[in-house]
Amino acid sequence: MVPSALVMGAKIGYFYPTIRAFLFIPFVMGLRATGNQLLVSRGFFLGGSAGGLAAAFFSGYSLLMHPGVRVGAPISNPIPFAQIATILALMAFVSIFNSDRYWERILSVLGFLGAVFTIYASGSYGPLLGCCSGLLVIVAFLFGRRPSRFVLLGVGILLVAFVLILMPLLAGKFQQIISDISSYAAGSGMDTSQGNRLILWSISMGEIAHSPFYGIGPGHFGDVLEDFCAANQCSPDFRGFNHVHSQYFETALNSGLIGLLGLLVSLVSPAVLFFRRIGLSRAVSRDASITGLAVVVAAMTSMVSQPLYAHNISTISYFLTISVCWFLAYPSARQG
Repeated sequence: MVPSALVMGAKIGYFYPTIRAFLFIPFVMGLRATGNQLLVSRGFFLGGSAGGLAAAFFSGYSLLMHPGVRVGAPISNPIPFAQIATILALMAFVSIFNSDRYWERILSVLGFLGAVFTIYASGSYGPLLGCCSGLLVIVAFLFGRRPSRFVLLGVGILLVAFVLILMPLLAGKFQQIISDISSYAAGSGMDTSQGNRLILWSISMGEIAHSPFYGIGPGHFGDVLEDFCAANQCSPDFRGFNHVHSQYFETALNSGLIGLLGLLVSLVSPAVLFFRRIGLSRAVSRDASITGLAVVVAAMTSMVSQPLYAHNISTISYFLTISVCWFLAYPSARQG
């Protein structure tokens, strides 16, 4: 964003959510200075499992207290709520296979299923697709270890449960997408979820074509949307958007292809670093690397239809999670 801000100008408020990403610097420095790797690893994975279970209890309570409302909406945006649930689900899934104690495995199973239920209750399909892609990464490396028949059976049962829990959401979203796209094609898609996205993406592509390298400048999307609505009849909800419902379009719109390249580098770089450590025999580093890679892949997938940096808690949870994974995957010399 910096080159675009220097050339096109920027509204400083646009940087606030992104600045939260720099929290990982003191966080990692503190871990590497004082953290016990084995203790952090155990607390990290069990904490993720417990978090998934707690999210399920909150989701059930929310559904009872606010029937018909997407879980997370009473206190927050359902999208970052589901993005956090995706991270917890991936952490708990890995924890099932790296825990030595029976009760820890039970907690991890319940945490995984609870986090998956939370994704379903949120009604958000971006994190749903992200969770699917992250699980594919984890399962691929599990099979690469030549697991026992017991592990294969356990993975199969969990994946079946995963599909059964999310099948209503998958089916509902598929029907919604078909209906919304039909409405968009008929010129009446502004009040639909997918229609909004398609209109916002078309606005983005038009602006990117005019300024491909630097974009319109961070924080100026509100002005672009106001100009669009001055020439078109926009609904009140559509006028309220402050992002374009895709991190890739959002970055290219505000910062151009230079900014989009920077975003891709920021995603691919940690993925490569995690991938390089998966072949280690040391369980702590290996499991953390698989988890980190799965979280990055899940984020990259969900970014297609939803932003990450538009929500503070999404930004913080993502970067702190991969920071812990990085600490565990790359221990300092003192920690071996």
